[in-house]
Amino acid sequence: MSKSRLSIVLALLVLVVAVGTAGLVLGGRRPIPWRVLTHYSWDTLVEEAHAMDRCAECHETETFHTCETCHDDHGAIELAGVPFYAVIELTGDVPEPGYVPVNEILPYRDQPHTFVLLLDFLEQCGVADFESVTLASRDEGFITVEHQYLTPAAMFMPYEDGIRFAAEDLHVSTWLKGITRVIVVGKEKPLQIDGQATSIGRLLLGPTRAVTAEQTEVMLKSKADGQVRRGKTASRLEGAPVASIVAHPSFQELVVRDGGGRDHTLTAAEARGAVLALVRGTVTLVLPDRGRGQWIADVVEITSYE
Repeated sequence: MSKSRLSIVLALLVLVVAVGTAGLVLGGRRPIPWRVLTHYSWDTLVEEAHAMDRCAECHETETFHTCETCHDDHGAIELAGVPFYAVIELTGDVPEPGYVPVNEILPYRDQPHTFVLLLDFLEQCGVADFESVTLASRDEGFITVEHQYLTPAAMFMPYEDGIRFAAEDLHVSTWLKGITRVIVVGKEKPLQIDGQATSIGRLLLGPTRAVTAEQTEVMLKSKADGQVRRGKTASRLEGAPVASIVAHPSFQELVVRDGGGRDHTLTAAEARGAVLALVRGTVTLVLPDRGRGQWIADVVEITSYE
């Protein structure tokens, strides 16, 4: 073996020993795999180290920087053409109100002639018997179709990063692009508002109002410049304004009964700005000036008194 070749071999052995020793010292119970030096460039390793350092600001060093850390904590999913973050809100008189990912509705959107029947979509969501369905789009489109007029021609189809609605046997003015919300009105009327039977699906057709609730100020002191920066975080909820749905808009007292038969009495001041909305799948009287713990859930009856 030539002297130059022997020098190279010795240098590599020294490097392996040095990396292994550093791994044992810095890596704790598990040494750093030496093969990373042969698989990745130095620039890549430096960039990765900086990324791990940023992760360490939020995550415990024993568990951070695994596949689960990024995907579970940050929803880090990348796949061209698949709208993982696009959702449609399913609300009203449905068994499980919430948000349905567009990719679950049309998983094969890149295939030609892809569609799902609107009636099939509703049935999959547990909605079999209803009076009407209302669709809202991101450009303020809003259409309502009664159950009797929905045939197998009524379809959801892919549209850019979302869904569009079309039906050959309905007027073209009812076709919508960029569906964001589906409001179902059921046949049953489980709510009583001053003696009048109704349902949350009917109330969500309007008039409605969005309210800001649980607004909290948060702040962060920057490690870079030492400055404290502030912001506000809150929930934005849409529902039917109580003053618009009761028989006495200028009520002095409001009695709200929940599903357990308990009556909650509110003064006009306490009920100011209240809306009836779906919160986590439950009909809830939202009191914007109060914390969530004081909202009234599972509402079945509201009575107003002048």
